[in-house]
Amino acid sequence: MPIPSSRAVLLLALGLAWPPLLGPGLAGVLTMVAWDATLLALLLLDWWRAPLGEPFSAERRLRLPLTAFCANPVSLRLRAAPGRALRLALADAPPPGFEAAGHRQALLLPRRAAPGEVTIDYQVTPRSRGRHAFGDLHLRLLGPLGLCWRSSRLALGEEVSVYPDLGLGTAASTELAVVPEPGRRGRDLRTGRSEGREFAALRAYQTGDDLRSVDWKATARRGWPVVRDWQPERNQTLWILLDCSRNLAARLEQDRTRLDRAVEAALALARAAAERGDRTGLILFGAEVERVVPAEAGRTRLGPLAEALHLARSRPVEADFGAAFDVLMARQRRRALVVLFTELNDPDATALLLARAGVLRRRHLVAVASIADPELVEAASARPATAAEAFARAAAERLVDEREHSERRLSAAGVTVIHAAGRALPAAVVARYAAVKARGLL
Repeated sequence: MPIPSSRAVLLLALGLAWPPLLGPGLAGVLTMVAWDATLLALLLLDWWRAPLGEPFSAERRLRLPLTAFCANPVSLRLRAAPGRALRLALADAPPPGFEAAGHRQALLLPRRAAPGEVTIDYQVTPRSRGRHAFGDLHLRLLGPLGLCWRSSRLALGEEVSVYPDLGLGTAASTELAVVPEPGRRGRDLRTGRSEGREFAALRAYQTGDDLRSVDWKATARRGWPVVRDWQPERNQTLWILLDCSRNLAARLEQDRTRLDRAVEAALALARAAAERGDRTGLILFGAEVERVVPAEAGRTRLGPLAEALHLARSRPVEADFGAAFDVLMARQRRRALVVLFTELNDPDATALLLARAGVLRRRHLVAVASIADPELVEAASARPATAAEAFARAAAERLVDEREHSERRLSAAGVTVIHAAGRALPAAVVARYAAVKARGLL
């Protein structure tokens, strides 16, 4: 379809000046009609002579998978065949819901004796995880007279996956949770304390070492005191249970939901377990169990776990904790660390969780991770100035009291509760995992 340029619109507007210039009568009207007819003919001629998309080929380059809530670079490489100078406007088609900057640009290609190439760089910021689709690249090429644009489209549609932040934006805090702080290793050596119960190596005795760690056979062979060093056990099992019901559907800062923060924390926990050589399994559940990733060891397991986590979606249903626990009990006979990501604001849901967690606690070490809401805590302690603010504070206080009561009931049943703000949740769950490994609780 022909699209008039700004030049054509201006010339068409100038045609309206003929009747006032030539005065009243038929001459001015006929001149205006002739002007418009000539302009229309030139416009159609310009559209016909404008190039189609055939002289062009394009390629879109992405760094896959894309990362949610982060700026991802996109590069468009446009190749043009030899020919005259061209003026064009291009518009890429990022998926709906993506924030994009620089995906619409106007270009001037000089006359080319050989094929030419232009690269356009821009950024997209996905606002949700999952699978999304880029559309085709849309072009508008201006005719040689500059009167008409001709639309064209290059087939570049493709489906992409948007993963949670694999760097998590918390790499530093996660590493601090896993690696002992500076000086701790030296203190452990002097006092004979080493984390874990699995034999690591033999070393020379140092003042302050526990005599129970002395290896008397090695001491007799070498002729000087030798003690055993210990490390956290490997090849243990971690299960991550992610609640995909309405409990984690509420939105937090920057358009992120509680589920988004839980997914990031779950991925950080899986990475920490892979670095420690433990097996990691995953169960996604809502009203029923939606997906199960078997527990296996190795850093290559992060791929299947990230693939399952990036598709996690909250649904307006009640969580069936019993179904998730039944699947876990059927698959995991030996003792394991079970970390459940859910919310504790609903007393009825917590009662159901408590009833089943008590049974699970007999065999496994259970922890429940929930996300703190700073705004709720602030509202519960705010000084009200109006009746509406007083009612808001009363409601916030009730929610905080119910959550704290749920935490106390779970703790009394032997379930560890991890409660942290969204940004701090990855480091908090990894710190708890590191503590379990250090104390040999599994």
